[in-house]
Amino acid sequence: MKQKENTINRREFLQRLGAGAAVVTAATSIPATARAAIAPQAAEDNAMTYREGPRGDRVSLLGYGCMRWPTLPAKDGGEPELDQETINHLIDYAIEHGVNYFDTAPAYQKGRSETATGIALKRHPRESFYVATKLSNSRPPFTKAAALEMYQASRRRLQVDYIDYYLLHNIGVPRDGETGPQRFDTRFVKNGVLDYLLKEREAGRIRNLGYSVHCDRETFDYVLSLHDKYHWDFVQIQMNYADWKQASRRDNNEAEYMYNELAKRNIPIVIMEPLLGGRLASLNDHLNEQLLAREPERSIASWAFRYCGTFPQILTVLSGMTYMEHLQDNLKSFCPLKPLTEEEIEMLNEIVAE
Repeated sequence: MKQKENTINRREFLQRLGAGAAVVTAATSIPATARAAIAPQAAEDNAMTYREGPRGDRVSLLGYGCMRWPTLPAKDGGEPELDQETINHLIDYAIEHGVNYFDTAPAYQKGRSETATGIALKRHPRESFYVATKLSNSRPPFTKAAALEMYQASRRRLQVDYIDYYLLHNIGVPRDGETGPQRFDTRFVKNGVLDYLLKEREAGRIRNLGYSVHCDRETFDYVLSLHDKYHWDFVQIQMNYADWKQASRRDNNEAEYMYNELAKRNIPIVIMEPLLGGRLASLNDHLNEQLLAREPERSIASWAFRYCGTFPQILTVLSGMTYMEHLQDNLKSFCPLKPLTEEEIEMLNEIVAE
C-alpha cells in the first residue's frame, strides 16, 4: 500500500491528534496553514514519505545533498579524488530505500560533484530519479556566453538530456556596490540568461525552474514579486527550527517569513541546512538528554528533519549524507515521516530560546 498524504486544517489536525494533545499559542506554534497530516500506513511501515512536485512528480521527502561526496587519500600531494565506488554505493542504497531527489551544483567540489553524481545515477533508469543542479555564475563578468557554457557543462557532467530541477544559485547577495535586486538583474536578467532558461523550460530540457535563497528580505521580496512573470516552479530556502524565528544574518532572513510568503503562492519549497550546518545534530548534554528521553530510539538530528517535514509546502528536505550511517539514520526520519505535534514544536521553541 502506497503512502497517502493530505493537508487538513488546524481543527481537523488537532482532532486527529486526540483530546490529550497539547495546544500552544499561535505565537509559538506552526501556523494553521503550515500543518501536515500524513495518513498512517497499513503496510510498508518503512516506506518513504513522498510529496507531489510542481508537475505531478512524486518526490521523496528526504533529498540527497551532493555537496560533499567522500574522497580518497590524496596522492603525491595532489588534490583528493572523489571515491566513486562509495558514491555509487550510497546512491544505490538511497534509491533502493526510496530517495529520488539528488541536488548538486557546478560549485560543489569544483564540478566534480556533478560528474560523480552523473556517473552514479547513469546506472539507474532515468525515470527513477530527479536531478537538481544550479547556475552558479557568482563571479563577474556575468556574460550570457559564460552562463550558458556552465549550464551545458552541467548537462554533460550529469549525462542527462534534461534537468529536472534547475536553480539560479544563491540569488541576490549584495556585492560590488550593488543591492541584492540589482545583483540579481545583473547576473540573470540584463544579460538575457533568464530568457534563455525560460525557453529551455518550454523545450523540456529544464523541467522545473527555481532559485536558491541566501539574501536579505528586500531581495527575497523582489525576486518573489517576479513570480507572475516567470512562474517559479520551486524555491530553495534555509530552514530549521532555530532559523524559523531566530535567524540573525542579513543573508538569511527568518524562515517563517519566507515559508509563509511562498506558501501563499503555493510554490513548492526545497529545504537546505535543516541541521543548521550540523549544529542541530547534537546539542548540549542537558538538551540532548531531554530529546532522547522523549524518543530514545531516534537521533538528535531526527528532530530537526521531522520539524521540516511537518510543513506541507515542503517538497523535499536536503541532507548532505557523506557517510552511510548518516543516510541510514536520516531514512528513519522519513520512512515514514512522523510529524511533530504542537507540544513537540513548543518544546523545540523552548530549546532554541535556551
